[in-house]
Amino acid sequence: MQGKKEKVGQRFKRRSYLAAAGTTVTAGLAGCLGMLSGSDDYIRYLGWGGNTQDSAAEIFDRWSEESGVEVRHESAGGDVEFISYLQQNRGEVDLFLPSSYGIHLARQEDLLAEVDHEEVPNYQENMKDDWQDMPYMEGDAFFRDALTQGYSVNGDEVDREMGSWEDTKADEFDGVLSLRDDAASRFTNAALALGEDVNEIPDDDGLFDAVVEELEAQHENVFGLWGSGAEAMQYLREENALVAEAWGGRTRALQQDGNEHIEYVIPDEGAATITEDYAIPVHSEKKETVYELLDFAYEHENLVDISDMLGYPVPVVDTPDVITDLPDYVDDPDNLAWVDWSIVDPVIDDWQETFDEIK
Repeated sequence: MQGKKEKVGQRFKRRSYLAAAGTTVTAGLAGCLGMLSGSDDYIRYLGWGGNTQDSAAEIFDRWSEESGVEVRHESAGGDVEFISYLQQNRGEVDLFLPSSYGIHLARQEDLLAEVDHEEVPNYQENMKDDWQDMPYMEGDAFFRDALTQGYSVNGDEVDREMGSWEDTKADEFDGVLSLRDDAASRFTNAALALGEDVNEIPDDDGLFDAVVEELEAQHENVFGLWGSGAEAMQYLREENALVAEAWGGRTRALQQDGNEHIEYVIPDEGAATITEDYAIPVHSEKKETVYELLDFAYEHENLVDISDMLGYPVPVVDTPDVITDLPDYVDDPDNLAWVDWSIVDPVIDDWQETFDEIK
């Protein structure tokens, strides 16, 4: 479906965007981190901000109290900004938290250090084996957690069992359905609805056509698309949407805010997945100290605590109820969809154009 010329062009566009984005990121972070190089009494962590950053800080502060090594925190807006900063400020970050897509981007730019999981024994001991060996892992990251993108339902207004992607196409949801405004996740969930693997689409024109047809069918009931998790929750809270594609952790926060009637569903066919993974930039000179921090962070108690704070399940051995009760929890990673970005990224621009036409 894709020729070589299109792939080269898409790679150029992505890198051009990284360079442009990097100007903004550098301005925000270089002043804070650039002056900090050269000391052995701290390491520098770059995360997503918000609750994700606060949860990591809580655990890392415990380690600092024991080790005497300070963890200095900065945040950026996500994978693209992470990569831009690492490109333009080599050696200024010792640990960061990309998704699987961010790992893919960092590999393309040779920005990841190889890691030795044996140097973090608590990772091997306390994380479930089948989650440690995720398909996108290549010896340059540590898996931490995965959030799912199923859908949330107003249980007070919807009087039917909801368990599949097919259910969202029911006539009763005409004008009260919201989906995410993101081509990759939409293609992933539409493929799942057909019992197919998103990673097979680029090499199968017939499957591509079938998935586009499914996307169109799922879109029939849509009144609006959301670009941020907060927007999806607002649609549900204000009852603009009775069903909304959503993230489990966001739904949990909504429930904790007094909206217990909003229920989260991971469809029987599965759901798109977004990971959070620890990675060490190739230009960091503090890998051994980072290993010590990570070994502390992967202690069983700390994993349980950060999972509870995040609202997303960390797949620890001897999983306690505080994790299994989370909306996103699944016992088997095969119940979720794992995008192979080396396959999907070269065609994502074309998918976006198709998705824009559907919209």
